Amino acid sequence: MSFKIVLLVPDAAADLPARIAAAAPGAVVRSFRDASEAVAEIEDADAVYGTLPRDLFGRAKRLRWIAAPLAGLGGGWFYDELVRSDVVVTNARGIYNEYLATHAMAFVLALACRFDEYLPRQLQRTWRRGRGAIDLTRSTALVVGVGGSGGELARLCAAFGMRVLGCDPRVTEKPPGMAELFAPDGLDERLGEADFVILTTPETPQTRGMFNAARFARMKRGSYFVSISRGVCAVTEDIVEALRSGRLAGVGLDVVDPEPLPADHPLWTLPGVLLTPHVAIAGSEAVWRERRDALLVENCRRFARGEPLLNVVDKESWF
Repeated sequence: MSFKIVLLVPDAAADLPARIAAAAPGAVVRSFRDASEAVAEIEDADAVYGTLPRDLFGRAKRLRWIAAPLAGLGGGWFYDELVRSDVVVTNARGIYNEYLATHAMAFVLALACRFDEYLPRQLQRTWRRGRGAIDLTRSTALVVGVGGSGGELARLCAAFGMRVLGCDPRVTEKPPGMAELFAPDGLDERLGEADFVILTTPETPQTRGMFNAARFARMKRGSYFVSISRGVCAVTEDIVEALRSGRLAGVGLDVVDPEPLPADHPLWTLPGVLLTPHVAIAGSEAVWRERRDALLVENCRRFARGEPLLNVVDKESWF
C-alpha cells in the first residue's frame, strides 16, 4: 500500500527519505524543516513524523498516523482534537534506555561515595574527609517506572549488590536484578524501605507531581531521591523542604521544574544536591538518532503493509 508521509523533524538525517522509500516502495516522502512550510502537503498526508501543531492537524484530511520523534511526550504535545481522533500516535521509547540508566546509576554512586560533599571542597581546595561511604550491598533501591530505562537501571543496581524494588502500572514481569515488582497502589507503603528512590517515569496525567511533600514524608529519613524522569513529576519546592528537614539526605536531579533552574534557586546551594542540566542522553546522540531513524523506517514498512506499529501510545495517558 502506498502512502504519503510528511517529515517535520528539523534534524532528520539526509538519507531518511531514501531509507523510507526503500522499506516501503511507493511511499511519497516530503520533508520540511518547519511545520509552517508544510501547509499544502499536510492535507493529503497519511502520516506525519514530528510534532504536528493543532492548526495543521485540522487541515489533515487523510491522516492516520503521527510518529513522534521523542520517547516522552507530555501534556504539551497533545491536544483534545488529537486525543479524540482515530489517528494513531507512536513514540520513540526504548532508544535511550542504557544512557538514562547509566546517568541515574552515576547519581547513585556519586551520592553513595559522598561526592556531593567532596566536589564543593575541591573547589575550595579543602582536603578534609567527610562521612563514610554508603555500603550499597546493604542498601535498597526503589525504581519508580520500570520501562526500558528502569529495567536496565534495576540490572545496574543489582550488579552493585543492591536489593532492587520496582513500581510500575503496566509492567508485570520483573526485569533481571529486580527482587520485587508492584503496582502504584502499593507505592506509598513501600517507600519507607528504600535508601534510594529513583524516578524514571514518563510524564503522564498520573505522574505529574507524583513526588510531593506527602510522598517525601513517607520516605526513610536520610534517604536519597534521584530523578531522570521529567521535572514536573516531582514538586521542586517540596524537594527543597525535604532536604532542609533532613528527610532527604541528598538528591541527584537531571530534570527540574522549571528548566532552566533560576540562578537564585536554593537547589544550587543546598548541601547534598547534585544537578545536571537535562543531559542524560546528550553523549549518545549519534547512537539514539540512528535508533530513532531505524524505528521510523521499520514502522513505515509496517504501515505500508497494514501491520501493527511499534510503540503505540495511549493518547489519554500520553505514553
